[in-house]
Amino acid sequence: MKRTLFLSACCAAAVAAASPANAAQYKFSITGSQTVKFVLDASPTPPVVDPGNYFVLRGVSGTINNVATTFDLGFGSPSYIFNFGLINNTIGNGFVSTGVSLFTGTEAAPTFKLGTFTLTPNTPEPAYTLSITAVPEPASWAMLLAGFGALGAMVRRRRDVTVRVRFSS
Repeated sequence: MKRTLFLSACCAAAVAAASPANAAQYKFSITGSQTVKFVLDASPTPPVVDPGNYFVLRGVSGTINNVATTFDLGFGSPSYIFNFGLINNTIGNGFVSTGVSLFTGTEAAPTFKLGTFTLTPNTPEPAYTLSITAVPEPASWAMLLAGFGALGAMVRRRRDVTVRVRFSS
């Protein structure tokens, strides 16, 4: 009984101490003649918005061909002339592509879609492949490992139960 009460108290303390979830993050990976990688919030608040057309995220940190750099990203609506644009002023490269829209919602409050998309540049270059995947939160991993550790500790500490039967005459 004491053990059950103790475990219940531990569970209640863990729930009370749990921190609120952070904004989900998505990992973007573009492959083609260049390899571009970066991480963004699933639902960013863009500083530049042209309602009905596009939004821009400035100063995004990432890598281009495994070289750390910053760049500006543009995401167009389904009816706009492009769906994705990358501009890197430092090394003077970038591209604009057409294809499906990469977000849902409005340009002022977008939410990125998960999946693999084909980006067709507006230059003679071959198409790029964009993969958007979710990044697990560290708190989720920590809770999972703590749970497995607690289960392992309980199994290890489990005592053999001996049943004694007494007959009285």
